[in-house]
Amino acid sequence: MKKLLASIVLLVAAFTVNAQSVSFKAGYTHSDVLVSPEPVNIFTPKETFHVGIVINDIQLSDKIGLQSELLYSMQGFKVAGLGNVGLQYLSVPLLLTFPVADGLKLLAGPQVSYLINSKIGVDDLFAVSYKGLFHDFDASAVAGLEYKVTDKVSIGGRYSLGLSNVNKDFVIGNNQNFSDYFQMKNTALQVYVSFGFGSSR
Repeated sequence: MKKLLASIVLLVAAFTVNAQSVSFKAGYTHSDVLVSPEPVNIFTPKETFHVGIVINDIQLSDKIGLQSELLYSMQGFKVAGLGNVGLQYLSVPLLLTFPVADGLKLLAGPQVSYLINSKIGVDDLFAVSYKGLFHDFDASAVAGLEYKVTDKVSIGGRYSLGLSNVNKDFVIGNNQNFSDYFQMKNTALQVYVSFGFGSSR
């Protein structure tokens, strides 16, 4: 998995060097976690943010483009009565783009994320770093819409659904692992603005 992420990052870097149009993006993230089975309703969403760069559409055909990104993404969730879990990811979405209407396009594709750090505490300010509970890598499916406001400015929204269990196997008693009981998958709703530089898209 590490080799896969490294290959994807190198691919994005190569696209960036050769791309005629690159954008900076930043926005709001409504982050949550799907727990199956959820023992009680104790997990609630966390409001965070994401920033990064976008390599704008590399045309694969007249109607299909490829948009790659490199993002720093804050995610996580809250646990009632216990505090806050913050997950800091380096995320690489590789999205196919399809025109829907004038200036509007649909985006969909996979995303691979690497866990840079995780913090557990009362909130993001009063928290300690601890990566022992979560896997380093996460795979997601992403879909959303993006609208070009001007040649240089776009707004968009997307949803990502985790495909992999992010909680690690660790023994909780009788030689049984935590993940034998609970599967945890990241989800996120993102709204953003991107600002292009370089030649027109």
